[in-house]
Amino acid sequence: MHKKIATFLTFFLLISQKSLAQEYCQFSDQYYQPIIQELKKGNKEILETLPNCLIQNKNLIFKILMQDPSQFEHLPENLHQDKLFIKRLIKAYPEILKYTPPEIRADEYFMEDAIYINRDSLKYCSWNLLDNKNFMKKMIDLDADNYKYGSDRIKSFAEFSKQALEDNGSLLEFAPPNVKSNKEFVKIAINSNRKSIAHAHPKIINDVDLIQLATNQTPLPNSESLENFLKKNYTANHPKKNLGTIINNQNKNFSENKIFERNFITKWGRSFNFEDSKNGNLIEEWKLNPVENRNYNILWQNDFKEYPELIKKIEKFFAKRRIAPEIISNLRTTYLWKIKDKPTTLAFNLYGLSESNDEAFLENFINLTTITAIAQEQDNKWQITVLDVVFNREVKINTAYEFGHKYFQIWDLYRVNEADKNPKIIYRVHDFISDYFEIYEEQNNGKYRSVFKSKKIQGI
Repeated sequence: MHKKIATFLTFFLLISQKSLAQEYCQFSDQYYQPIIQELKKGNKEILETLPNCLIQNKNLIFKILMQDPSQFEHLPENLHQDKLFIKRLIKAYPEILKYTPPEIRADEYFMEDAIYINRDSLKYCSWNLLDNKNFMKKMIDLDADNYKYGSDRIKSFAEFSKQALEDNGSLLEFAPPNVKSNKEFVKIAINSNRKSIAHAHPKIINDVDLIQLATNQTPLPNSESLENFLKKNYTANHPKKNLGTIINNQNKNFSENKIFERNFITKWGRSFNFEDSKNGNLIEEWKLNPVENRNYNILWQNDFKEYPELIKKIEKFFAKRRIAPEIISNLRTTYLWKIKDKPTTLAFNLYGLSESNDEAFLENFINLTTITAIAQEQDNKWQITVLDVVFNREVKINTAYEFGHKYFQIWDLYRVNEADKNPKIIYRVHDFISDYFEIYEEQNNGKYRSVFKSKKIQGI
């Protein structure tokens, strides 16, 4: 062990051109980059070689874990049990939960906090909590999708099954046999998602009533026809040869449904740090444009002023998930479309972007809150289908994404034929490397579900 440490310290002394070993603690920030570079080279024993002052340096540990989250298992005991420290980590890297000690993932209050940071946190939760009726009631009330993580005992309870399947019929896939074989529960699921009939129990899957309920009166064309339609209407060859296909022609066929579309709410720019260029290292840096320079200073509530009850619904949605009032009120609308009038159906995206408020995430991280959703008014009440949501997260900007992160942008509407009174919604999904189209369709109960995903569009 002493030989490892000596070798590693010698390495850093050479890199930094320092002459005294005690300067590691005094000038610790100067060693961040060499340590990360060493980790990138495959040095999995890096934490064993660091002096204690660096092992206890949380800013350095954050950078190490962002590069290799499995290093969490090698942290000293005090950081292993530091719940506040772990919550900060979850905001930037939710999957870090799977490396935390079992007793952390069995802590009811900690896991409740974690679910407010990342909606998929329960996938790492302890079995005891997933079988705890009071805890799971709270989790399913918060987000119906949490039903899929519960134990079979929990998922067999009628109160939980009904609530979850009304919100998202596709959750029938994760239900236990007693729910899948219950015709009334399967009906509830089909009303929310016609495709959920595929997950019914074999003994009732051919039930005439269920088949009739799941039948779509205006079914989509086959996948090949849809691919051809999307390609013909919304793509073109890049003007420069050999650069592939690009997406264009937004709202080509339904421009009258667009209330507004905004190019950006707050944006950032990329620059390069040349300070270490003598060593051949070119450091990429991202900086947000100041908020006061944003091109649209209209608060989202002003955009939705014709729908006061929907404003209340959205505010309650975020408040229930512990999003601070100032974050909610400072969101901006990137787009708002009216899908149809009867019943009133809107598709929208709200977006809030700011510099990271955590000193450990100042480099190339942003603080993001956003929701992509479809809202429909029924009997003077609004119900919301959430396509994508991020709750006050620290997100690392990735240049492979056009917007720095994955983003659902409404592109156009689509009708199967003139008799189709429920237009489907075409989204362009800005994804890693290549974008694609995804089509959402209204279900029997007014919820919207994804019914088609195109092939990747190359060259974007």
